Amino acid sequence: MSPAVPVAEQLRAAAQLVHEGRFLQAEAFARQVLARQPRNAEAHHVLALSALFQGRPAEALPAIDKAVSLAGADPQFHFIRAMCLAGAGRAEDAVASYRKALALRPAFFEAWANLGNLLERHGQWAQAEEAYGRAIRLRPGAGPVLNGLGMCALARGDREAAAQAFAGAVSADPASPTARNNLGQTLGKLKRAQEGIAQLREAVRLKPDYAVAWVNLGELCHAAGLDAQAVEAIDHALAIDPSNDGLRHLRDAIAGVQTGRAPDEFIRGFFDRFAEDFDKRLLQDLEYRTPQRMVGFLSPWLAGREGKLRIEDLGCGTGLSGIALEPWAASLAGADLSGGMLEKARERGIYDSLQEAEIAAYLDGRPAGGCDLAAAMDVFVYVGDLDAIFRAVARSLASGGMFAFSVERLDGEGDFRLARSGRYAHSAGYLRSRAAAHGLAEWKVEEAVIRKEAGQDVTGLLAGFTKA
Repeated sequence: MSPAVPVAEQLRAAAQLVHEGRFLQAEAFARQVLARQPRNAEAHHVLALSALFQGRPAEALPAIDKAVSLAGADPQFHFIRAMCLAGAGRAEDAVASYRKALALRPAFFEAWANLGNLLERHGQWAQAEEAYGRAIRLRPGAGPVLNGLGMCALARGDREAAAQAFAGAVSADPASPTARNNLGQTLGKLKRAQEGIAQLREAVRLKPDYAVAWVNLGELCHAAGLDAQAVEAIDHALAIDPSNDGLRHLRDAIAGVQTGRAPDEFIRGFFDRFAEDFDKRLLQDLEYRTPQRMVGFLSPWLAGREGKLRIEDLGCGTGLSGIALEPWAASLAGADLSGGMLEKARERGIYDSLQEAEIAAYLDGRPAGGCDLAAAMDVFVYVGDLDAIFRAVARSLASGGMFAFSVERLDGEGDFRLARSGRYAHSAGYLRSRAAAHGLAEWKVEEAVIRKEAGQDVTGLLAGFTKA
């Protein structure tokens, strides 16, 4: 473009070229302007936009910083700077830049919406909801903002408000598979299964390769007792992501395929997701009291051993079992597959050591005969074949040591069975046979209610086996 062309026209043309994806030409126009006017803030802004739109936010920062230094009263420059900072992983600085843009232009819808999204991604739910609320007042029908408000409502536990927000997002953009997926999943949690299934079916119709929606559809069909439809949906998800062993485990459970254990990645991912509020879920929703019941079960054996036992807490989770066992511990070690759970256990300050590992592999790395009590509470619902664990425990126990654990009780014949829930149940006979095979003697096996499931008692077995 000739230098005779007015600067304003050159910059308008450059900005248009950026939006058309013609980045080299846009940058050339901006540099022509800068050759004549090195302090032209808009030209630096165009260079920043070009780098940002090409997915290079860190490279865009020097140009947008220059624009801000030259024209700090322009809210658009602070807005673009915030986008660059967010893309470069500097979330805190990005939030500050969004707030600067909003201080200059309080009715800046895009800045409020982006700020809400950034805060949501970093789990700052209350601030995110406030930002989304400001955005939706400026543009009431904004689907992505309504979707964000729904996510914030879910985070504070208000499913009804979440469903209302997601429904608004669907109304604003009926072709949004994300909004329909979120609405469908939330309706399922509200026990409105058929409505939820309808939304999820529409989500996968709109986006056939939407693996998450296929998974949600499968899980909701499963919960509604529509097992054939659940398997069909999960098969679609597995076709998209064949490496998802956790999903394959769920399919096996629904289809009645019997396996020896849940995949480690499934267990790790499941518990990592719920680590933050796991104790609340267990104690309030499931009325989990197994650690206390186990201490009562073991009380004759524990008598007089306060502070004397080397205890291995197998599948220790967040440490609820460790709290119950600590009074008898000379040392307390824990192992779990979930790093998220171990972080919570570490915060309790009761463990001498914690290790992220599968139980048998963990025990094989511990000293032989170095354990007086090996305990596993509500752990073997994810392991069917317990032979390797019995072997490893028998090796680790000292003479007179105790292996104490809980399982779900298997009703009917067989050793163990993978149920529709995705959990394993075991028979008392199977436990006795594995113990005997590895030199452990029965101390006691008795029935107990180990938790609630959908408001119903779940019957399990408390078991204790000792090493001679």
